[in-house]
Amino acid sequence: MESIKMTFVLVEDDELDMEVFRRALKKHDIKQEMRFAKDGSEAINLLRDEFVEGARSDYIIFLDLNMTGMNGHEFLEEIRSDPDLKSAVVFVLTTSEHERDLRLAYEKNVAGYFTKANIDFLMQAIKPYVTGVAMPRMKSDEQSRPEK
Repeated sequence: MESIKMTFVLVEDDELDMEVFRRALKKHDIKQEMRFAKDGSEAINLLRDEFVEGARSDYIIFLDLNMTGMNGHEFLEEIRSDPDLKSAVVFVLTTSEHERDLRLAYEKNVAGYFTKANIDFLMQAIKPYVTGVAMPRMKSDEQSRPEK
């Protein structure tokens, strides 16, 4: 099946973990455009900037929870309260196995929660997203304007 054009956004503050993610994509033959953000605030700015520039909606966000600056839980709170970004597909990729982190993430409607030690499971889970899962469209200015 042919891949759907979309952009992956990895929100991760550790360079080594970024490289592990890149290598896992390559190993699983997943070829998508990539963007990187060092914390939640940088990711929110990136998504809002690109939304304004082109109303892009073809994003899958991979989110670490434990980051300096805006952490993953704060990012989820912010993105889910933003009318333009709230439907974004987010997978958590973290070292945390704490029940509280898991519960809080799913309360913010994440698509999945994976530990970094099990990155191959994440890669298997996202393959359907790049080969045929229908993705929600974020609102563009035209969509949010009332019809005349």
